[in-house]
Amino acid sequence: MAESDGLSSLRERRFAANQTVFRRSNERLSRRLGAFTLGPVQYVCECGDDACDDLIPLLATEYAHVRSSSAWFLIALDHEILSGDSERIAETHERYQVAEKSGAAGALADAMDPRAAIRLHSS
Repeated sequence: MAESDGLSSLRERRFAANQTVFRRSNERLSRRLGAFTLGPVQYVCECGDDACDDLIPLLATEYAHVRSSSAWFLIALDHEILSGDSERIAETHERYQVAEKSGAAGALADAMDPRAAIRLHSS
């Protein structure tokens, strides 16, 4: 990613890349286990901190809700989000929070979302 993409700091670019990797990992897990599991599945925190190894238990319906927006990322309670205008807490639940990307970070999240093509075809 270049400076011209609107993600000006190295930290913002690193967080965006990490969050994309964590989201892909959770998507693979959801495809493999989500439909066959009645109880919660342990999903990886998508906070963007490459040292984070927190797991968040979610039911299939909760995970589907988080994935309903390309700009949303699953994060553990009280985990760090980017400062400034590129990320905010959109929702807080009992076991997790939803971080929402905006601006250039939101556009990148949308472009990298594995479910984006599915949403286009279902609209």
